[in-house]
Amino acid sequence: MPNATDGAAGDDASDVALTVVVPAHDAAATIGAQLDALLAQTWDRPWEIVVVDNGSRDATRAVVEQYARRDARVRLVDAPERGSAAYARNTGIAAARAEAVAMCDADDVVHEGWVAAMGDALREHELVTGRIDVHLLNPEWVVASRGLAVERGPMTFGDLFEFANSGNMGVRKHVVERFGAFDPAYAAGEDIELSFRLWQAGIRVHYVEGALLHYRYRDTLPALWRQARAYGRVQPALVRTVEQAGYGVAPDREWRRWLWLARHAGLLTDRAGRARWIGVAGGRVGRLEGALDVAFRRRRDARRG
Repeated sequence: MPNATDGAAGDDASDVALTVVVPAHDAAATIGAQLDALLAQTWDRPWEIVVVDNGSRDATRAVVEQYARRDARVRLVDAPERGSAAYARNTGIAAARAEAVAMCDADDVVHEGWVAAMGDALREHELVTGRIDVHLLNPEWVVASRGLAVERGPMTFGDLFEFANSGNMGVRKHVVERFGAFDPAYAAGEDIELSFRLWQAGIRVHYVEGALLHYRYRDTLPALWRQARAYGRVQPALVRTVEQAGYGVAPDREWRRWLWLARHAGLLTDRAGRARWIGVAGGRVGRLEGALDVAFRRRRDARRG
């Protein structure tokens, strides 16, 4: 069992300086690697890990319980009421013993020094994010299909504001209590929506070079399609949220992406090409569905108004 010099949380909850929240849904195959990477970290202050089981049907709970029995820093909390990463993260933040909360996902792996980098940054900043690597956990054909944009520093929405990726994020708990947590209505993009609210309040994202996370892409075509479609579907809602707040977003020339699909049908002949084409197609279909959803809400709101 770790002692206080190892960064263990100890018996006094007030001693905990950082809580790492890990939402998990059917993550038995990957969460062990993430917990191993986290528990191998060192920091000069006590910290803990809160794994939030979001209605898993596999052995996720049993795997986490094994770690919790071996290491007092690991706690398991349940969030079965709603299948949502945003809801699971909110549950973890609420259960956190520390004022500083860092978040990572159950299918990724933090790099050495991640805990210390996050913990140190949150001493000075209210919202932080870190560097992402896509090579360690993914075959090259998957990397080739997705590109390297996520590795190029802080991500932005519409060239308007930088946002913190929820899979590699740190936030002060009082910020969430004051301005609200993740919106569970968003199946994806909840990190962009939260970052926008905080950006409006004058809270800017601080980029932490040392908080490196190894990101795992989807590696089957159906999973890639579902993810791309979900990301595409949320974009019109995010644009509407930003515009309703009084900010302009550069128009997206959607027709160009549909034209791209037609011109690049030849990519379907090999695995990497199929993955890239399906990713773009899923995003376009999702974007169209999202635009129809937004149009329906506008008509409904107009009738009520």
